[in-house]
Formats: sequence, structure tokens, C-alpha cells
Amino acid sequence: LKPILPLRRFSAALPSMARRFRGMAALGALAFGTWAFVGSGSVSRDPSTAMKGYRLDKMLEASDGDRSLQVSEGFWVGEKGFEKSQWAQGYRYRMRASPEEVKKGIDTPPIFQLGPIKIKLGECFGGSGNNDNLRKLKKEIAQAGIDDPKKIAENEYWLKRYGHKRWFPKYVDQSGAPNQQGLFRGLAAWSGYDPLNEERGKSWIEADYGKPLIKDKKDLQLPGLLTKEQMQKELDSGKLPKLPAPKK
Repeated sequence: LKPILPLRRFSAALPSMARRFRGMAALGALAFGTWAFVGSGSVSRDPSTAMKGYRLDKMLEASDGDRSLQVSEGFWVGEKGFEKSQWAQGYRYRMRASPEEVKKGIDTPPIFQLGPIKIKLGECFGGSGNNDNLRKLKKEIAQAGIDDPKKIAENEYWLKRYGHKRWFPKYVDQSGAPNQQGLFRGLAAWSGYDPLNEERGKSWIEADYGKPLIKDKKDLQLPGLLTKEQMQKELDSGKLPKLPAPKK
């Protein structure tokens, strides 16, 4: 009788059988290996609809006669609702004036009208979120500075150890001075820099919120780093030379 599988063929098939066995063992360990750890098991997760709070049962069944969006809290604040909330507090949303401000022309460009068509064209280029309430809030933030006792104590520690503070006041942008609107304005109004005082107080009025960052960092500049003479030399280098007198 001849053997069913010759010894030579059987020895050649051993590596492939070993690879298959190792593969099956790896799959088994991957599928059932987590059971060997204490406290392991499938993690239960809540459905995403419950996490978001959408009441799909009320929205689909319309038991109260309403098929619109409903949440478990009983109210929904969308973008329009947030806009009305900002108007009620005296602030603007998306740099758009409230209907009352547009009607009275308070810190907003006039409505462009061409026959019966009315368009808020000025808001495309001159829209702003600044009004009297926001100016008041900016001034309060700038004057408050750092009022947290922990940050004040940490600043004192850093001054003694490192020579500078860690915490600085909140930044307050300098835009929004009254009656300062329009697209075509001077360079000082755009940059906030007017060394020769050519526009300051005339066509450009600087905001009076205060500059807490500059005030708090004035001691960080090294003494003698930029003298007044060097500053004047830099300014004079950018001026155009005077034209010669015309010949008679």
C-alpha cells in the first residue's frame, strides 16, 4: 500500500499549515482576548439622537400639532433668535445694525435707494459692530485690567523670579470711535499711526477706550533701544525731497 500523502509532500506542506494555524490563532486572540482583562467588555453608547436632545417622537407624531424642530429643553435658539437676543441687550450681531438703529441712522450707513429698490449697500463696505453699548463695554474691559487675585499674585511671583509678568490685560481693539465711518479714509484712520498729527483730531478721532496692552508693556522695552534722534531720522528718511523753486 502507498501512503496517501508522501513524506516529501507532507514536509513541504508543513510551513503553509503553520502559517494558517498562526493566522487562526491571531484571529481568535483578537476576538476573544479582551475577555481575559478585568472589567473589559462592550461599551454601551447612547444613540446620537438622545445626545443631541432632538425629540423625534414629537416631531414625527406631531402630538401637539407641531412638526418643526423640537428639543428636550422645550425651546430652540437659532441664528435669528440669537440676533434678537443681541438686539435686546443693545449689541449687534454679524456687524449689522438693528432695525431701530437703521431707522434712526445710528452708527450705520444710509440705505441705498434706486427708485423703488432699497438695498443696504453701505453695510457691505462700512458695516460695523460698534455702537454706544459696545464702546461702553470696551472701555470697561480696558479700565478693568487684570482683576483676578490669582493672576495678580502670579504676576508678582514672575516679576521677582523672571523679571516680567505672565498675565496681561485683555486686548481691546481701537475701532469704533463715533462718527468715524466710510470706506475712503486717510492712512491714519486705517493704520492708527499718525506721527505728524496730520489727521488726528481732524478727519480721524482716536477711540478713548484706553490701551491696556501698551500701558502694561511699556517697561519691557530696553532703555536706549531707540532714541528720539534715531526715530526722527527714520521718519525723515521716508519723506520726499523738496522740489526746487521754479525757474523764472
